[in-house]
Amino acid sequence: MGVFSGLEGSLEKYIEGFFKDKFKGRVEPAEIAKRLAREMRDRRRVSVNKIYVPNQYTVYLNPSDYDSIATIASLLSGELQEYVKQKAREKRYTLAGLPVVSFAREDSRDAGSMRIESGFSEAPREVEPPEVEEKLLEQTQRFRLTKYNILPEEKPAFTGRFKVEAGPDKGKIFNLGAVSLVVGRRADCDIVLNDSSVSRRHARLEWRGGQYILTDLGSTNGTRVNGIRVVTKVLQPGDTVTLGTTICSFKVE
Repeated sequence: MGVFSGLEGSLEKYIEGFFKDKFKGRVEPAEIAKRLAREMRDRRRVSVNKIYVPNQYTVYLNPSDYDSIATIASLLSGELQEYVKQKAREKRYTLAGLPVVSFAREDSRDAGSMRIESGFSEAPREVEPPEVEEKLLEQTQRFRLTKYNILPEEKPAFTGRFKVEAGPDKGKIFNLGAVSLVVGRRADCDIVLNDSSVSRRHARLEWRGGQYILTDLGSTNGTRVNGIRVVTKVLQPGDTVTLGTTICSFKVE
């Protein structure tokens, strides 16, 4: 359960308290939360019965600010995503899909400043109406054991693939499923890359809300998508992912 569950009204002070001892950058999480709320408000779309707001947010930071959050990127993204959900409920907005908050470097950005881009995704809803939830709970689900999780048996709407375009493993193709996969040099990783510039546990690929999300795991040489260093990023078909000297293309079928 996230730190925001059951809260109403303004939520920024809870984010600020939660990250007080964890965040050392010039850009404070409370300020990121305020900017996310503002972006949500400014990009809302009014339909006949609902007010729709974006569910995908990319926060662009100065390189020094970006580096300062690298070690807690997953934690910070998760709490900000929970914040976005709670804020949407508070304002009676409807999210276009599961909220995703990711971070990226922007070399031209001044230290202490940020820029946020947002978008609407057609990903499935995380929460079904109560009557649907009750039916789902009554149904018997089959589960399969993966390396890290026990997950409902499901298939993604498309098949994702990682193809190594350059590096020691050039030509290899890794099929992605609806599971969480760790990419790295260590033999027990789900996707093993024989590249000395790749960290033992370099990055994680997650299937969440109908999308593949790439998260750097504090690697030495960083993770880049289309040449931009990222902490977390929703992958799009055709993206190029660089880990160390290994370059992979992300494709879907």
